[in-house]
Amino acid sequence: MNTYKINSILVPIDFSNVATNALETAIATCKRQLATLTLIHVVENTFVLYPPEAGGAAGAILPDMIKQANKSLSKLAKKIRLDHDLVVNHIVQSGNPADEICRWALHKEIDLIVLGTHGASGLREFFLGSNAYRVVKNSSCPVMTIPGSNRWLDFKKILFPIRMVSNALDKYDVVRPIIRGNGSLLQIAGIVKQNDSTGLIEMKALVDTVKNKIMEDDVTCESEVHFCENVARQVLAIANDKKPDLIVITATLDSSIRDFFLGPYTQDIVNHAAFPVLSIRPEQTKHTANTLQGLLQGYSTDQEAYA
Repeated sequence: MNTYKINSILVPIDFSNVATNALETAIATCKRQLATLTLIHVVENTFVLYPPEAGGAAGAILPDMIKQANKSLSKLAKKIRLDHDLVVNHIVQSGNPADEICRWALHKEIDLIVLGTHGASGLREFFLGSNAYRVVKNSSCPVMTIPGSNRWLDFKKILFPIRMVSNALDKYDVVRPIIRGNGSLLQIAGIVKQNDSTGLIEMKALVDTVKNKIMEDDVTCESEVHFCENVARQVLAIANDKKPDLIVITATLDSSIRDFFLGPYTQDIVNHAAFPVLSIRPEQTKHTANTLQGLLQGYSTDQEAYA
C-alpha cells in the first residue's frame, strides 16, 4: 500500500472570514501531520479595473497593493508561528488567483491545498465555486475546499463515496494520514446506477476491496450501497443525512464516463456541499501534466516572501 504523506499545506489568503476559516482548518491539520504551512495571497490584475486609457493608474497602484499585501501576510505568518509553533512561509503574487495558486503549488511541491469557498452563493468575492473548481481541476496536488458556514478543526467522520470510475480507490491512500491523525470513522457509500444489477455486483466488490485495504490501519468503517440517477446529488443527500466532517471524492474533469453522470460531478459537489470536500484527481494524463507545466512557465520570484 502506498504511503502518502502530507508534509506541506498551501492556504490562499484574501483576508476574508471565509479564508480565515479555511486557515484554521489548515493550522489544525498541520499540527497533526507535522506539516509546513505556506500562505499565498494573489493580487488580481488591476489593469482590468484601471485600463491603459486611465492614465497608467494600474501600473502605479499594483506595487503598492503588493507591498501592503506582503506586510499584512508577513504579520499573519509571524502570529501563526508564535501562536502555534509551526513553520510558516508566505507568498504574494499578482495575476489570476486560481492560476497562481496552482502554479505555486506545483513549484513548491505542495502536498495539500486548503482553500475557503463561498460556494454557488452569487457573492462576487475572491473565491466563487467556479474558481475553487478551477484550482481542483488544475492543481498538482489534492485540494480541500472549506465552506465558510462552519468551523472544522478535525475530521472524526469521513464520507467516502465510491463510484464506477477508474482509479476510484486511489484516493484512500491520500486520505490515510488524515484518518490516522483524527481517529476517523470512515463512512463508505457505494453509488450505483438505478436498477443496474451488474453495477451492484461490481460495486459490492469495490466496497469489499476498500474494507480489505483499511484492515491494516485498524479503521472503524460503515458501508452502504445506494442506487441513483445523479451521483453528485446523491452524494450531497448522503452528506446532509450523515453530516460528515469531510467528504472525499475522486475528482473527474468531465461528465462523460457514465451516462448517469448528469452534469459535472466534481463542480456540483465543490459548489454545493455544506461540508469540507477533499478532491483527489486520478493519475494525471499527459494533457493535464502539460497544462501544469504551462502554468509553471514564466513564474517569477520577484514578489515572493518565502522564509
